[in-house]
Amino acid sequence: MNPVDNNPNLRGTRVDTNSTARRGNAVAPADSGANGTVSGADETSTESVSLTRAASDLLALETQLRELPGIDQARVDAIRQAIDDGSYEVDTGRIVDNLLQSERELR
Repeated sequence: MNPVDNNPNLRGTRVDTNSTARRGNAVAPADSGANGTVSGADETSTESVSLTRAASDLLALETQLRELPGIDQARVDAIRQAIDDGSYEVDTGRIVDNLLQSERELR
């Protein structure tokens, strides 16, 4: 079963429902004409997919996320240095507040 068929955000329209053509596997016919052309029907598979507004928004968001920098190396180095020299302090009150806020948002 094709995942696109089961996804309500993607609506596909198939012109050719041949499973071999749908998977993109080429199968060469056994006979060919004297001039090197292939005899028989020349079928072309055309597929069309329409995205819902939500799917389009998610695609745009994914593109934006890929453009963000992954790691702020300067901040990592500063925290590592603070841990190494013993000056790094853990703000337990801030941690608890953030955990409680996360819990409230889940409800």
